[in-house]
Amino acid sequence: MKITNKYGVPAPLLTLASKEYYSKGASQYSVTELLSSPQIRRLQERFHDQMEQDVSDMLWAMLGSALHVVMERGETPGYVSEERLFAEVGGTTISGQIDLQEVTAFGVTIIDYKFTSSWAVMQEEKKEWVEQLNLYKWLVETVKGQKVVGLKICAFIRDFSRHDTRENYPKAPITMVDIPVWDTEKTNAFVNSRLDAHQQSKVDRDFGDDLQPCTDEDRWMKETTYAVKKEGRKTAVRVFKTMEEAVELAKEKDHYVETRPGEPVRCTGNYCGVADYCNQYKLWKAGFNVAA
Repeated sequence: MKITNKYGVPAPLLTLASKEYYSKGASQYSVTELLSSPQIRRLQERFHDQMEQDVSDMLWAMLGSALHVVMERGETPGYVSEERLFAEVGGTTISGQIDLQEVTAFGVTIIDYKFTSSWAVMQEEKKEWVEQLNLYKWLVETVKGQKVVGLKICAFIRDFSRHDTRENYPKAPITMVDIPVWDTEKTNAFVNSRLDAHQQSKVDRDFGDDLQPCTDEDRWMKETTYAVKKEGRKTAVRVFKTMEEAVELAKEKDHYVETRPGEPVRCTGNYCGVADYCNQYKLWKAGFNVAA
């Protein structure tokens, strides 16, 4: 992948961004790859040499890498930092690097560092975090035979403001978030389902078949909404998920309804890096919404 420098940032930052800090070791899949969309992963493999990313878009990733390096160098009794574990399932090796493990007589608490937004922390349950940390739990219990008693995100909040008084707003710029712990049966079923999806995608690629399209969840699909608007007012009076509800209120108030089309946010923002090469996204732009 080519790293560009459209805004003329200093050369040392460009050099830092160009270095490869990530390694999944001798495994077919990392936890991150296993959780990703199979279609995205295959497209990234196929078009890696053609992909571009500007150094200005890599700030938080670079800060995250720097944090991991610093934490790896620090040794604190009772904690294990930056340990990569490997487990095999049906001849396929999966690995994951766990940021921090707090080890006590009661068991292990897994902690993962995230540079993230206040909005992410305020969500009741962020699916990606739950899946990632429960796969780390699976690795610890499978490989080390230790009981995992807790899962936590240590969130570094990029947009923290002390002036925000909302009840569920984070109280500090570094916030601990508890993650639900799955039972063994649910975790094993999830691991197998993700492996099946990726292995089928690999077969499709090898035989030249069309790749299984991303789900709406993979694409961060934003639903179409219907805003009730008043003449002369910029903001909506109210926003509904259905046209019927919006029309009903608009008739009562003598307002009008504005349709706000949904969109696959991950695609339109090219957060996957391969939107330009994706037939599913091209079809969506042409008016055909294809999803798995």
